[in-house]
Parts: sequence; C-alpha cells; structure tokens
Amino acid sequence: MNIRLATKMDIPKWKKLSQEHDKYVLEIVSDLTEWYEGNDVSESFDFYMESKISKNEAFIAIDENDNCLGIAAFSYKRNYITFLGVSDNYNIKLIGKELLIFIISLMDEKKPIFVNEINSKSEKIIQYIGLYIENGFIKNGNTKENGVPVDVYIKNP
Repeated sequence: MNIRLATKMDIPKWKKLSQEHDKYVLEIVSDLTEWYEGNDVSESFDFYMESKISKNEAFIAIDENDNCLGIAAFSYKRNYITFLGVSDNYNIKLIGKELLIFIISLMDEKKPIFVNEINSKSEKIIQYIGLYIENGFIKNGNTKENGVPVDVYIKNP
C-alpha cells in the first residue's frame, strides 16, 4: 500500500468509493440529492473534491496497480477530517488506520481535531467509529452535514 496526494485523475475513484457508502447514508435519509449536490451551507461533492485536491488536502491509498483502497481528506484551516473512506473490498482497521494516522500527522495536533461520522448503526460505520475511538477521539455531539445526521467526534491535544 502507498499513500499519495490525490489528483484530479483520482476523482472517478473517489466518486466510486463514496457511492459504495451510499447504502449507509440511505439508512438515514431517503434522498441523496443534498448529500451530493450540496445546499445553502455546503458545496456539491464535485466542488468539494476539487477543492480538497487543489489545496493538497486529499490523499489516496493505492495498491501496486493504482487501485483505490481508501481516501482521506481534511482541512488544514479548520483542523477537520472531512472524509475518510475505505473500499468495501478492504479492511477498515488496516487501511483506515494508516490513512487516519497519516492525515493526523499533517494536522495541528496542538489543537482539537474534529471528524463527523454519519449516524448509522451499520457494522461498517461502527468500525469507523471504533477506529476514531481507538485513536483518541471521543463523541462530542451531533449535527447535520448536507442534510444527513452525523455525530461529531473530537481528538483533544
């Protein structure tokens, strides 16, 4: 496995990875329009991906054939993990942990680090939550992200 900066050429891989997780979002909301097209507060997913790539805030884990194992994105400015996804074909505990530790190392660990996770009871999302907790995050409330209920986790310095 190799972790590298995501490029615009990786956008189709990122979209495909995100779509693998649609079933978990659909457990909570019946329509994915706002999730992908944005709303008055949040931009569309396409704009989001391009923005993260242009700011060097998106990383992709790939295998020797350049297959996408997972993607992580964050905000340097807000100290927020904005995306962490591992393909259904791969192990969250292995790939997710490597991606999470990698991006945390690029963030300001002297300040709180935040991440939102959809409020789903699926085994896959429970694995993501376990990954956050194992790496020092605690639940710190809830909110909505592009119309979808999410739980907020924080890692204090």
